[in-house]
Amino acid sequence: MSTITTPSETSLFLEPVATERARRRVEELMADFRSGTWRPTRLEGRVAELLLASTAGDGMLTPRRIRAALWEGNLALTYENDGRFAQVLADLVPVLDDPQLTALDIVDAAGELVGAVASTAVAVAA
Repeated sequence: MSTITTPSETSLFLEPVATERARRRVEELMADFRSGTWRPTRLEGRVAELLLASTAGDGMLTPRRIRAALWEGNLALTYENDGRFAQVLADLVPVLDDPQLTALDIVDAAGELVGAVASTAVAVAA
């Protein structure tokens, strides 16, 4: 766990660096997705689809499920689109591993991003 803190733009309280980094990367990638400057590849879509399917029972992104999704993507996922989706997933793992770092807004935003990326896999396959 990182003990170094940074000021959060939305709060007066200091936020651990791992949490701030995960929040920033999720928000940036989602903004790029919405604007069309970033489009997921078939592999990223498939990995997101698998991750989404693993959450079907309880709707929770967990470190174990994210690690399994990254494992499925293998090394190739780190090269697709400069590895941005893989980096977002990797940044979520320490945040979700430590209850002191977890922020619900990040988990919700990450779930929305995974769902959006997974939806592109369905569109490409059709």
